[in-house]
Amino acid sequence: MLTPQQTPRQRIMMLLTGTWLSSHQLAQLLGIPERQVEEHLPHIVKTLARDDSRTFVLEPSHCQDCTYTFRDRTKLTRPSRCPRCKSEAITSPRYGIRDGRAS
Repeated sequence: MLTPQQTPRQRIMMLLTGTWLSSHQLAQLLGIPERQVEEHLPHIVKTLARDDSRTFVLEPSHCQDCTYTFRDRTKLTRPSRCPRCKSEAITSPRYGIRDGRAS
């Protein structure tokens, strides 16, 4: 349950645990700008890298026109255009937190 005493990062981590959400969805749920959510994500990744009980997982963006998937992208934000077909119809990446370490 989200409480006002939690920091925005704690609330984001609570929302992402056991589910998949985009930065836009997180922003709507938290009532903060999407850009602010995107600024918190790298810090959450670093925090979870030190936690043996949870893992940050990323479902990468993909092009809706040619189905290119941005698997090797290191940034957590949505790309602006597809490198293959130059389309701007790109899905937003989705994030989640899984209990246990990734195998």
